[in-house]
Amino acid sequence: MQLRASVASCALIVATAVHARPQAASSQSTWPYPPLSTRGRDIVNSQGDTVTWAGINWPGSGETMIPEGLEWQSADAIIEKIANVGYNFICLTYAIEMVDDIYLRNGSDVPLEVAMINALGYENGTKVTNEIVARNPGWNASTTRFEIWDDIVRRAAEKEIYVHPDVHVGKAQWCCSHTDGNAWFDDLNFNTTYWLRGLRYVADWAKSHPNVVSMSLRNELRESWNVTNPPGLVYNWETLVGNMSAGCDAIHETNADLLITWSGMQYDQDLSALTTGTNLLTAPCYKCTATRDAGRREPVIFNLDEHPWADKLVWELHLYSMSEDLDTGTCDVIRQNLYRNGFNALGIEAPPNCSQTGSKCAPATRLTPVILSEFGTAQNGSTLYNDTLQNCLKEYTLENNISWAMWSFAGSYRVRSGGQGVPDTWGLTNYDWTGWNYAQGIEDYWKPWVQQTLGS
Repeated sequence: MQLRASVASCALIVATAVHARPQAASSQSTWPYPPLSTRGRDIVNSQGDTVTWAGINWPGSGETMIPEGLEWQSADAIIEKIANVGYNFICLTYAIEMVDDIYLRNGSDVPLEVAMINALGYENGTKVTNEIVARNPGWNASTTRFEIWDDIVRRAAEKEIYVHPDVHVGKAQWCCSHTDGNAWFDDLNFNTTYWLRGLRYVADWAKSHPNVVSMSLRNELRESWNVTNPPGLVYNWETLVGNMSAGCDAIHETNADLLITWSGMQYDQDLSALTTGTNLLTAPCYKCTATRDAGRREPVIFNLDEHPWADKLVWELHLYSMSEDLDTGTCDVIRQNLYRNGFNALGIEAPPNCSQTGSKCAPATRLTPVILSEFGTAQNGSTLYNDTLQNCLKEYTLENNISWAMWSFAGSYRVRSGGQGVPDTWGLTNYDWTGWNYAQGIEDYWKPWVQQTLGS
C-alpha cells in the first residue's frame, strides 16, 4: 500500500521533539487489568475477561483546548456526575493543535490562563480562568493543559472509569463540516505530519495513566470541499487505509499497550470495504474520488492480520439523523445500514431484507470489535423517547452487546462556531453544569441503558 507523501517525514520530526515519559507500572492484578487487547469480536483485559463500555463524550477540542464545564463545576464534581449515571468510559475529545502548541513553545505546555485569554479575549479569559481555579483546588493560572488532563484522568481512575483520548480536529474548533479544513488528510487544517506527531505525543503521555487503555485515530473523516484544484485531495478507501495504517503504526510503536479505534468514511458512517475485504480500488463509497485505472491494477485488499496492531484495533462508527446519504427513517433500514457499514464484523446475523439498502450486506471476513462511539439527540421528553434513530440504536446495542458513547455531556461551550457561552440542548448537563438538561431522562432512560449494557 502506497502512503501519501506527507506521511514520510514524520519520524524525524517526532524524534526531535517528544519528551519521553517513564512507563507507569501497571499491575495486571487490579483494575483496569491492562493491557487490553481484542479476541474475535470482543475487547478483553489481561485476565481474559470481556470489557464493555457505556460512556459519554466530554468535549475538549474547542478553542481553549481544555475540557468544557470546569468553570462551572470541579473536575471531581463532573467525574462524580458521570460515575453516578453509571458510565465507565469517557471519550475526551482534543485537537492536534494542543500538541502543536507545545512544539511551538519548544516543549513547554500552554498554561490555563494563556489558553483562556487566547481563545476568549483578555477580559472573559481572565474571568473564566479565575472561575476554574476557584472550583478546582490545586490548580492555578499556570496549570497547563496536560496537567489538567492528568488530574482528570487520575480522578476518573478512582471511579474505575476508562478515559479514551479522541482526536476530533487539527485546528481547535467546533466539528464537523466539509469546509472546516479538518475533513481529510492534508486539508487546510489537517497537516498529516503534525497529526502523526500528535498521536505519538498522546500515546506517550498515556503511559503514565493505566486507565487510558485506548485512543482514537481521527474523528469523522469526510470529503473536503476546500482543496478542489487538480489534483486536489484524493478521497477514497486507498488513501484512508494508507494514512490510518500510518496512524496505527505511530501509536503502536510509541505505546504498544493501547487499543486503537479506527473510524470510517463519510463522517464515520462506513467501514464496509474494510470489514468485507473488498477491493479498495472499486469498493462503493459515497462521493469518493474514482480510481480511473482500477481495472488495470491488481486488487488492493486491507488485511488487518498483516499488521503488528491486529489484536489492538477496534472499529468505531457514528450515526446521526442528519446523515447525507443514509436513511434513518425506520428501524428496519437503520439496522440494515448498521450491519452493512461495519457491525457485520461482530459476527451477528444480517437483518431481514438487508438488500433494501442497495448492497449485498456481505458478512465480514474477520471478527473484530466495533463500538458506536457517537450518536445523540435533544435531551427532552418529547424527543428522547420518540426519536426513531435514538431508540433503534438503543435496541441495537443491547441486542448485540455493543459498547457505546453518547454525544455529549456538555450542556454549554465556552466557544462554539464563533459564539461564547453557547448552550447545547443535546448535552446531558444543564447550562451551568449544576444539574441535568432533562433529569427524568437520566433516571428513566440513560441509567437503565447503562445498567443493561454493563450487566449491573
